[in-house]
Amino acid sequence: MRHRINGLSVDLKTGVVLTSSERIVIRSKTLQVLVKLICLRDRIVTKQELLEDIWHDVIVQEQVLAQSVKELRDIFGSDVIKTFPRNGYQWVAELTLYSDSTSRAVYKKPLFQLGVITIIAFLGLIVTHIFNPQKLTIAFLPVDNAMQDKEHNWVSVQGLEYLNQRLAQTSELDVIGSGHVLYALERLDIDKRYAFSQSNIYPLIAKLEADLLVKTRLTGFPLDYQLHYFIHAGHSVERGVINAETVNFAFDELVEIVANRFGSYQPTNFQFHENVFSNEAFARGVELYLKNKFEQATPLFASALQSNHELLAARRYLAASYANMDRQDEAIVLLEKNIELAGKQQNRELIRAHLMIGYLKINWPHTNDRERELHQASEHIALAKQLAEQQQDKLFIAYSYEELGKIKRLQGQYVQAIRLLTLALSYHQEFNSTYGQTAALIELAKVAAEQLELTESTRYLNQALTIAERSNAQANLVWVYLAKADIARSQLNEGKAKQYALQAKKVAQHNDNQLLISRVEAWFNHTSVYSVN
Repeated sequence: MRHRINGLSVDLKTGVVLTSSERIVIRSKTLQVLVKLICLRDRIVTKQELLEDIWHDVIVQEQVLAQSVKELRDIFGSDVIKTFPRNGYQWVAELTLYSDSTSRAVYKKPLFQLGVITIIAFLGLIVTHIFNPQKLTIAFLPVDNAMQDKEHNWVSVQGLEYLNQRLAQTSELDVIGSGHVLYALERLDIDKRYAFSQSNIYPLIAKLEADLLVKTRLTGFPLDYQLHYFIHAGHSVERGVINAETVNFAFDELVEIVANRFGSYQPTNFQFHENVFSNEAFARGVELYLKNKFEQATPLFASALQSNHELLAARRYLAASYANMDRQDEAIVLLEKNIELAGKQQNRELIRAHLMIGYLKINWPHTNDRERELHQASEHIALAKQLAEQQQDKLFIAYSYEELGKIKRLQGQYVQAIRLLTLALSYHQEFNSTYGQTAALIELAKVAAEQLELTESTRYLNQALTIAERSNAQANLVWVYLAKADIARSQLNEGKAKQYALQAKKVAQHNDNQLLISRVEAWFNHTSVYSVN
């Protein structure tokens, strides 16, 4: 049975939307959000309720829900779902019953063929399992893509296929094919969507006849990715976070972890290694951190460090949590400890520690001697740049030039600021991703504005805005609009400043991103919009 929403025909069972020119298939989780909002359209459905019902089997950040809401608005229109900030959502669009036998007939045959093919594939899987009774069976789910841009749209299914092929090549584990996994998810949605939403992940494991099921989520930034993984085995879950410069490097590291971890695995003797607790506590802390729940995250990072004192990433996240709770002095002490422990390892953690200390001293003044603070910040960032150059780490060279350029702007040394920011921009332009150029362009715009070169300032900001729009980088859109608001405010044009800030607020609320919303609110409250991420 099909329904009509804003002139579009949608099947709430299959998630197929028919327009005059194309056939759109709604993502599984997004479809569940749609169904629940429609079923409960007489009231506000809280975010917590949606997260617990639809993402019940894993800890996720609110951004995954916001992404689903954005996808629905992109398909049906921005007016179909009303956002109640800090509360939830309500379906407000008219829904009418719609029947079109032609549209059903068009897609009946392919689905039938898919069913026959998949049944045959499953029979093959059963035969394989009979003749290899001791072989561990593992399934990867499609990668949950939390990257907010168009450049990573490939990750979900192609990432699943990459993980499957790599693990099959590098281990003796029995990897369930992508087709089988996707079909199982499709059947799960069509037959028992609501029932499964009230249950957990284990019926899916049973449906796939898998000993292990691996869920992943990709977050972070180009050249600085985080891959969160959740390995379900029996009724136990092992969590972890992988940092990598490329998506494929992160996938390769996960494949190596799984292959080494479960190469000799037997379902009857599963035990977590002693150091898993540290990694799991760290992973849980990162989940809370990404939800801006810094106070709840700090004990988990501390617990991870107690189990593994040399887990530098956990100490960095603990420092960032303290910084975001306005405890910058404690944050700096932790980062200095990381510098001490990193020693001569010459890795990114050493670079990050110096860079973060400089960033804190730039953006959160804590003494009356501002020039001395900026000098200290400059020393740390210069060290970060030197280390990055030794490792030929162009991303962190670019970051370092950005912060050094900002220091020169704050000191009124505009010629040097322009030189440093232009260097940062040139490094970012070497990367495949374009939206990393935003910060440097914003700083160049501020330099121009402070010299009353308003035409040049506008040119830089418009260039940043174009890049953000083309990349669909929503966070960067907010930053550009807030930069425009800052410059208008510095010119005492409060009306125009408010107009730009309201545009930033609209983008943040459309994406329902609490971090972005809080930054816009900070602007209206005349407090710092900066945070450590």
